Amino acid sequence: MDSFSDPVAPDPAEPFEPWLLHRAAEVVEGREGSADLLTDLHAAIAEVRAQPPEARDALALIDLAERVNLPVDELTELLATLQGQPTVVRERFLRRFVKAWLVQQREAYDTEHQGGEDG
Repeated sequence: MDSFSDPVAPDPAEPFEPWLLHRAAEVVEGREGSADLLTDLHAAIAEVRAQPPEARDALALIDLAERVNLPVDELTELLATLQGQPTVVRERFLRRFVKAWLVQQREAYDTEHQGGEDG
C-alpha cells in the first residue's frame, strides 16, 4: 500500500503542520514524489509565516482558488460554510483535501518520470 492510500481517518488531535510534513516525507521516502516536495513545503510555510495574517488569508485564498479551478467568490462561500462546521469536521476536510493534493503531486511526478531517464 502506498503512502497515499491511508485507510485510517486522520486524527484531528495531531497538529496540522506536523501531519502535513510527515505525509510529504512519506511521499518522498517512498519515491512517490519529488525530493523537492519537502523543501518547497518548508519554504512555503516560512513564507506564509512572514506575512501579516490578513495578507496570508488573501494570498492563500487566491492560490487555492487557482489550484482547484474555482472562482474566488465561490471558494470564499465554500470556506465560510466549512468554517461554520465543528473543528473535527474542518480538520478532516482539510486533511482529505491535502491527501488529494498529494495524489496530484504523485501523478505529476509519475508523468514527469515516465518513459525512461535521459541520463
